Amino acid sequence: IVYFFDENASQFLLWRILFLCMAITKEIKLMKAVETMRHLSEHNIPFDIEFISYNESTGKSEGLKKETKILLMPGYRRNQSSKHDILVSYLRTETNERRQFYLPLLMKLGEFKIKIM
Repeated sequence: IVYFFDENASQFLLWRILFLCMAITKEIKLMKAVETMRHLSEHNIPFDIEFISYNESTGKSEGLKKETKILLMPGYRRNQSSKHDILVSYLRTETNERRQFYLPLLMKLGEFKIKIM
């Protein structure tokens, strides 16, 4: 028997293996989390995150926030903000509300804790 996989099928298989490996440790590295969120968003698959809030204008936090059923959105370009590489834009799919969080303050993607190192 010969099996033929198109590029999407082989990518799906690789993502499935990645998620199975992560399920064992329940941890994911920050940059792998970013890659995973981008991949899910490209395929219009909402996901959940938890992050520590921070309002730079007031210098205050409201603590741990949980967002459900979100998708990443295009953020600031390099010429628009000095925070273009740490400020992440997302869409609440149930309300179509656009929001942002600071990437270094991401704590969880789904059930996976973010591992910095």
